[in-house]
Amino acid sequence: MYREKIAIVDIGSNTIRLVIYGIDQDFFFTEVINIKTPARLSQHLIIDEAGKTMDQAGIDKLVYTLESFRLVTEEHQVNTIKPLATAAIRQSRNQADILKQVKDRMGWQIEIVPEEGEATYGQYAIMHSTSFQDAITIDIGGASCEITLFEQKKMKAYHSFPFGTVSLKEQFFADKPHNDPEAMEALAKFVNKQFKGLDWLKKAKLPIVAVGGSARNVTLVHQRATNYPIAGVHGYHLSLDDLRLTLDLFQNTPFDKMSDIDGLSSDRVDIIIPANLVFIELFNAVKATIFSISMQGLREGIALEYINSKYHSPIDTELIKARSIRQVINVFPINVEGAQLRVNACLDLYRQMCDLEQFDYHYKTQEMLEFAAYLYQFGSFISAEAESQHTFYLLSNMNLFGFSHIERLRLALLSSYRNRSLFNQFLEDFDNWFKDDTQDELQKLGGIIKFCQALNDSETAPIGQLNLTRQEDGDYVLNIEHNGPIVAEKYRADRHLKHLARALDGHLSLTYTDLSLA
Repeated sequence: MYREKIAIVDIGSNTIRLVIYGIDQDFFFTEVINIKTPARLSQHLIIDEAGKTMDQAGIDKLVYTLESFRLVTEEHQVNTIKPLATAAIRQSRNQADILKQVKDRMGWQIEIVPEEGEATYGQYAIMHSTSFQDAITIDIGGASCEITLFEQKKMKAYHSFPFGTVSLKEQFFADKPHNDPEAMEALAKFVNKQFKGLDWLKKAKLPIVAVGGSARNVTLVHQRATNYPIAGVHGYHLSLDDLRLTLDLFQNTPFDKMSDIDGLSSDRVDIIIPANLVFIELFNAVKATIFSISMQGLREGIALEYINSKYHSPIDTELIKARSIRQVINVFPINVEGAQLRVNACLDLYRQMCDLEQFDYHYKTQEMLEFAAYLYQFGSFISAEAESQHTFYLLSNMNLFGFSHIERLRLALLSSYRNRSLFNQFLEDFDNWFKDDTQDELQKLGGIIKFCQALNDSETAPIGQLNLTRQEDGDYVLNIEHNGPIVAEKYRADRHLKHLARALDGHLSLTYTDLSLA
């Protein structure tokens, strides 16, 4: 099934995590195992005038955890193991002793990820999983906070701040309640000053893309608090008001009730307020347009870089959406040949209708139409009677790299289109997501896909050219060229004519030309 398995052991300041990825023949990598322990190694750093030193208890906890993870990698027959350490060990004066003890006691050679490397890997993952061309990224861990600026998907600047959620908690909330107002104010001022010290960060007016557990937790809490109608955090957008809403929730919840907040991990109840404050201060410093979430960060960046360096760069940053669609096609039983015929017919009709000024041509619209036509009603593998419902549910709840959540909804609506009543039913939980004219366009595009599906009802590929013309009286004629009898296709096309006709400003009729009789 997999060409190889790679294990990333992420030794962070707050958690130690093992992720095993299976790399398939198309260079997609899938999580096989994802386990972690909240080791809090940063709490084992003894600070004195000379710097930070990890105590023996911290080293013992590290070795014990890695020994457990090694057993997992052996059981899963991993080909390549990459144990990587970030801020907690990187900042330790006794770093050499830590690495030696790990090597001697359990055999692994830990690689220290430098500050620039930590920032680079996170940014590398983001640019391979989102469609942003320019953005500020943030990855805050337990003891460090990496910020990058990328333009045209190339990193232009980075900075690693020597503070994280755990260290900020210890610095500002020691012996204080988790929601102490003075501590929160002092932390916010401190972080704000740090961010303002970066000239390239101030007033960048770019989207912020966040990775890491704290960002995911804030997002999950916001989704649950607002009864968000679909699943998945990748591509989710938060406004400044959204970030303030979650902060208010954390601040107004007694500490012994924090674990009851839906979406909040019990491992983060004491560090989520520092994280949330950092996100707000970064938003203000950048004058950001949005705060977006990427599910892919340091570990995925390492895996991506490994694949691209070993296999001659098969993963292209400009084909993120197309790769997401390809992965859906690989995972689910989709008739690729039939789907391609449907796609070709849809794109042909769309371009002709643009030429006839029935649509304003946009490349993004064409791209979405192509993707939706590929995946049209693929949910039929679950149940043919409820193919639209299954298709809509699966696509609207998948983490699709390169797609924002509103784009995911567009894709789901088009791929599941059957009729206007079902379209409106699917939209009931998404008030104010689309304006009326956008809804109208989506229904017209959905009608094109539904009509084109009818043109290969027998799955014998009998249809040739489609020629749409406007007559002198303003009505339209679509001539369908075909080879031989097309009883099934003609019946379905005539039946679904109304769906295509709704996209035109005049009456539509169909004519048929049998090329086999010429």
